[in-house]
Amino acid sequence: MMIQPTRLVIRLTPGPLRPKLGVSTLNEVRGGPEILLRWLETQLGLPTIEAHRASHVTEYATALEKVTDSVISKSLQTDRWATASELLSRRDKLLLSGWDQKHCDTLPEVVRDLAVAADGHRFVFPSVSDRLQSVLNALDDGQILPQHVCILADSADRWPVRWQRVLSRLTVQPIDEPALHGSEGRSLHQAQSIVRGGAIEMIELDESLRYVHTLSQSAAIEFVAATLVENKAELNRTVIVCEDDCLAMQLDGCLARYGLPTMGASFSSPAHPVLQVLPLCLTLCWEPVDPQSLLDFLTLPICPIPRRAAVALAEALTNEPGLGSGAWEKALHSLCSEEHDPKGKLRERLDSWLFCDHFKRDAVISSRSVRDRCALVAKWASSRAMLMAEQEKPQKLLINALYVAAGQAALLGELAESQGTELSQPQLSRLLEEALSTGVESVGSIQADAGPIHVRSLAEITDSCHRVIWLGLGTGDARACRWSADQLEALGDSDIQIDDGTHALTSMRTAEARGLCFVEDALLAVLLPQDVEKRWHPIWLAIRTAFSETARDNPPVLEILIQAGDVSSLSPFTFAIESKPVQAPQGLRPIWDIPIDLLKDRETVSATELQDRLACPLKWVFNYQAKLRASSIAQLPNDFQLKGNFCHKVLEHVFGNGDELTSVDDAVARVERVFDERLPLDAAPFAQPDKYLDRQTLRKELSHATRVLVNTLKSGGYRIKGLEFEVRGEAFDKPFIGSIDCLAERDDREEAIIDFKYGGKKYEKWIADGKAVQLATYAYSRSKETGRFPAVAYLVLADGLFYTPSGGPVHGDDDRTVVEGPSIQAVWSEFELAISGAESWLTDDGHVSARPLQTLKDWPSGTRIVLETNLKSTDCQSVCKYCDYQHLCGLRQLL
Repeated sequence: MMIQPTRLVIRLTPGPLRPKLGVSTLNEVRGGPEILLRWLETQLGLPTIEAHRASHVTEYATALEKVTDSVISKSLQTDRWATASELLSRRDKLLLSGWDQKHCDTLPEVVRDLAVAADGHRFVFPSVSDRLQSVLNALDDGQILPQHVCILADSADRWPVRWQRVLSRLTVQPIDEPALHGSEGRSLHQAQSIVRGGAIEMIELDESLRYVHTLSQSAAIEFVAATLVENKAELNRTVIVCEDDCLAMQLDGCLARYGLPTMGASFSSPAHPVLQVLPLCLTLCWEPVDPQSLLDFLTLPICPIPRRAAVALAEALTNEPGLGSGAWEKALHSLCSEEHDPKGKLRERLDSWLFCDHFKRDAVISSRSVRDRCALVAKWASSRAMLMAEQEKPQKLLINALYVAAGQAALLGELAESQGTELSQPQLSRLLEEALSTGVESVGSIQADAGPIHVRSLAEITDSCHRVIWLGLGTGDARACRWSADQLEALGDSDIQIDDGTHALTSMRTAEARGLCFVEDALLAVLLPQDVEKRWHPIWLAIRTAFSETARDNPPVLEILIQAGDVSSLSPFTFAIESKPVQAPQGLRPIWDIPIDLLKDRETVSATELQDRLACPLKWVFNYQAKLRASSIAQLPNDFQLKGNFCHKVLEHVFGNGDELTSVDDAVARVERVFDERLPLDAAPFAQPDKYLDRQTLRKELSHATRVLVNTLKSGGYRIKGLEFEVRGEAFDKPFIGSIDCLAERDDREEAIIDFKYGGKKYEKWIADGKAVQLATYAYSRSKETGRFPAVAYLVLADGLFYTPSGGPVHGDDDRTVVEGPSIQAVWSEFELAISGAESWLTDDGHVSARPLQTLKDWPSGTRIVLETNLKSTDCQSVCKYCDYQHLCGLRQLL
């Protein structure tokens, strides 16, 4: 039996090469230079050291340390890793181009520095040039390669010098250039001729070449899938060219929905949730801890923290965002109590993952700490993978991702220790970027038999195919040359011929043109919206240049053709059009008819509940009766909300015990001290380096507001009775529950209620118009206990403004602003009357209204106390601003 020689199909462009369709690939090797080198080493029995590129960079950085007072010294000092990585790439190119690493005065200065680094240094990890030299040495020693034929897609003179020496020892023959597969005389054939260097002739588009523009990516995917449905017989000879792997996966999902065989498109990304454990774990080492990173860590789909504990701690962060806040400590105490964690295992795990050594952001971190954190991640990921592998139905993709995460953590730990005893934050970021450079492959669907074929480039088409659908006509920019023109000239004078990118680019474009020539029947080019922001793909640009001006600049728009009901101009890429009525989204719905037996009055009341009840009964029903809740996805409070909450907390820490008021300066000093102490714990987002101006402004605002508050209360003869003072009284014949921001009292037992608001211009107007219903409700509840209505006021913290009504003002000096307005008792009376007169929806008819959506004439009497009548078109009612049900009532459209 005669053994067939090995067939090597090799091109200069890196990467694998797809085998021909339906043809056996036994004893055949296809791909780029790295594929050929691996085959040579296997045949000659040459061992190679498998090492991550990071190991090469680390080793080369050590070699570069001997280069002093040179052109690269400052770069090495500023960014050791990036400089070593760039110089390693240059060195490898030089070696492949014939550089002997000897010092020569005629070479560029940077090359002379690289020669100094190489002098006397023994590299453990071989370069590609070293590996090629080992192949040549083996052949010189008499070793013989098996019978083979190496079919080169690019002429040998385009390859680097070191490769040319190896190729000269092989049985080489040029690749057979394919004939133009398109039918002669048709536009596809003309396009194939142009990209192969033929004369440029005007192309009149026909059924063999179609060009269409889509206004959305979704429409493009649906269009492609719909055209494939109409041509199922040729699916296995249809090629989808799509550079964007995410887009290809979306198309696979659409094919599956149509019941068509899928392409098995995959997407490799470092954004896989499992791979986020390592970077998020390391961010917890920097102080102050970024609460967003901590929240991201706790809410990972697969997290080292047990789910129950992670949810509880994440919820604490949403209330007071900071590691060590009051809410955090309370949650931690509950989780690790004797009842819930009798053996202390949870506490031990939380300590190891969350309470590590912390380092200031402007300082350095010890390499040992980084190594320990990496070891923790590696141990967790590998152990979790082994446990999952023992399951009855193991999730192979997830197990693989866990092993990748373990490998990345182990690699980063080694890299960190190899850089010295300490690392700055930028240095650690560089190493982390290198360790995470390889992602995890995600496969949405299998590669089904008889399905279309997905390729990322025309160059991957190596055999005749029926049709090609080119999805996305833009492409990324080619990589710029690392060398200047002067440096290239100096290198050339020393017989070191560096490819400035021309040979590599020519190889790629030649392969792409060759792939296009394999198309037999038709080519469909689909222009996506994102393509207009990219560079035209050179192959398409060459074809497009031959179009008429109309066809070139005004291709048919898919959505317009569908709207017109005529897609015949895209033949043979046609599809069925079916019109269906679209159900309109929820419109404005001011009245909801709800069975009266489903509505029940509450057993207790609060200030917010009463205000919602009058302003928008629908919101009240959704919240208190239906108990509809917003998404449980944890998120930090926005800046405005966080500022208000934190200021409340600081004032509560300082004045919450109800002691006698000290001097103004002493009170301000105490507030500033507590502000500085609690900020990293209770409002950590403002403790981050990029929030310096925000926290300084907030500190000044709170100091000024404290001065105004204390001055006013002291001059009025008050002492603070309590902050967040719990109120348990009665209103509407029901128990009333609430808490007052600040309750003050004079020696004559006269009380004052001060409501803290962070910012806003409306509070003065509320007092003047008699709309301070929240203050009125608290005042009424206190009057039931003391026998008289207290004075009331708003303190706007951001502006240091103290508003109090003339009808029952808080006593004090000029720091307060007395606003002409009714007494708070009169406000309560009007509020009480309005609620009592607008309760028919709850007691009689069940017609529950969304009052902000109704016209003014439909509002019951008295409701204007909680609703505005002269709003701008861009504003909404106060009751709507923080409402979770705007999509239900129709105020906010879904589409």
